[in-house]
Amino acid sequence: MESSSELKALALDALSKVLPTGIAVLDTSFRYVSINSILAEFNGVAIEQHLGRSVPEVLPDLSSTIMPLLEQVRDTGKAILNFNVGATTTETTAVTQWQGSYIPLFNAEQQVCGIAVVALNRTMDWFVQQTRKDDLDRLRKILDNMFTFVGILSPDGTVLDANKPPLELAGLTLEQVRHKKFWDCFWWQHDIESSRRIEQAVVDARAGHTSRFDITVQMKDSIVIIDFMLAPVYDDHHQLSFLVPSGIEITSRKRSEQELQDSETRFRRVFDSTADGLVSIDSQGLITLANTRALQMFGYETGQLIGQPIEILLPDRYQKHHPQLRQGFMLDPTTRPMGQHRELYAKRKDDSEFPVEIGLTYLEGDKKTAVLATITDVSAAKAAQQNLQRIIDEKTALLAERTLLLNEVHHRVKNNLQIVSSLLSLRSRGASPELKQVLQESQLRVRTMALTHQLLYEKRDFSSVPLANYLRQLCQLVRQTLTNADFITFDFVQMDEQIVLALEQAIPCGLLATEILTNSIKHAFPEQQKGKVTLTLAQTANKLTLEIGDDGVGLPASIELGQGNSLGMQLIPAFIAQLGAQVELSRQGGTNYSIYFYSTKE
Repeated sequence: MESSSELKALALDALSKVLPTGIAVLDTSFRYVSINSILAEFNGVAIEQHLGRSVPEVLPDLSSTIMPLLEQVRDTGKAILNFNVGATTTETTAVTQWQGSYIPLFNAEQQVCGIAVVALNRTMDWFVQQTRKDDLDRLRKILDNMFTFVGILSPDGTVLDANKPPLELAGLTLEQVRHKKFWDCFWWQHDIESSRRIEQAVVDARAGHTSRFDITVQMKDSIVIIDFMLAPVYDDHHQLSFLVPSGIEITSRKRSEQELQDSETRFRRVFDSTADGLVSIDSQGLITLANTRALQMFGYETGQLIGQPIEILLPDRYQKHHPQLRQGFMLDPTTRPMGQHRELYAKRKDDSEFPVEIGLTYLEGDKKTAVLATITDVSAAKAAQQNLQRIIDEKTALLAERTLLLNEVHHRVKNNLQIVSSLLSLRSRGASPELKQVLQESQLRVRTMALTHQLLYEKRDFSSVPLANYLRQLCQLVRQTLTNADFITFDFVQMDEQIVLALEQAIPCGLLATEILTNSIKHAFPEQQKGKVTLTLAQTANKLTLEIGDDGVGLPASIELGQGNSLGMQLIPAFIAQLGAQVELSRQGGTNYSIYFYSTKE
């Protein structure tokens, strides 16, 4: 059963289709309650921009003229009928296209509860009157300045006259269409069906029927769509005098309607093709829309969920408390995940449950849909997560075993190397000075390798050695092994603490540094004169630069790397090759080694 407001709307719509009459209803504050399209077009404001707004807001330029009349009708309860509204000419006699009336509306207590506005389009009456008076010039002026397309046909459909807009837009003159059958004119020749439809409309009008439909019209540069009407006109003796075709271009409106329809189609396609289930509900918690994925997910057929409460998709244990939670959400709606930090489950039609993740999107201003729920079946993800967690647990156990094993290996290697160092130390006792020096240098090399394993053991990271810390400890180790004197000082400048080396690079790098430091302490400072050894460490991209220099007497020009009787000088090229490095040797102001190599540690 339609409501009273719906009946009003239906009545207004019906009247607007058969009568050239503008109709509106105002409340006692002069706000528009309803209005039909004819009066809205006359006011020059869209229907939607009338509703809920007052007359001064919609028609500020006419407010001073019509508001006193409206107030008079409201205050006295008496209608004001048949006053002229619209444009006037400059002649002494006013020419108006519309005739208005303000009629009070009464409630059951006979109190004024609103005002009905009726504006009758008198253009055609005036047109007939002026024709009878042979005032063709004035008629032509009005017709040619009308926004609508208007013509005059004889009862058999022959064109007698037409205003300028349809002629100019089609690039025609009046003489090119006058005396031709209306359906044979240029406007309809682009489409034989359009021509036939116009011919049928003429037949219907001759039988007393008014036709109204949308149709395409050929213009000079384009084809447009018009809202077309063909109406019969009778004389005072009820004899058919002529036919009046009229039309308003609605191409933009039709395009907008088509775009809206296309947009809705695209939305539906996207809505139905998304991988997640989408369910929309209204403010009462009733399902208004469900996409294909949601139907598949819950086991329902098309249409079975519409109008059902959303609780139908929830396990029984949630159904009692969910309406209260839903109402709380509606009081302070936000777009957010549902059930944060909690596992959520949904229920299929067969009562089986499955884990889900749900996102809630509040649709502000949508009367039909209040909330859009995005539902993701996470059964597979949950199973994969459990499997992944099992694998992680297994790998963690294996890693712990591997770590323990490597820890033991490095610890044992370090201890074994220390035993070798101790054996070399014992062997050097009582040995000749030459043999003692050889054993001492061998002991230093062994301790250098042991230091690498010690750092790995202490750091509990068996994949890399922090190079700056390693070099500092190595310097102290070399000085303690070769001499306990403090005539040698070490200067560590620009040491990049972030640089680490893999084990396979750390050992040759340490041995190379040991040989260079040994040569500096033994040969750069004769008779134990005070001196300084400087180390710098830097990195550009993954290229490392290690510089080791002293301010001693300098390396003789006759000695080159890999030459001479010194085992250390012979070992240096081998360690450089193992490290994959390049070395630059400077003999200015002492001896300086610049070592360049690339780290294999990612």
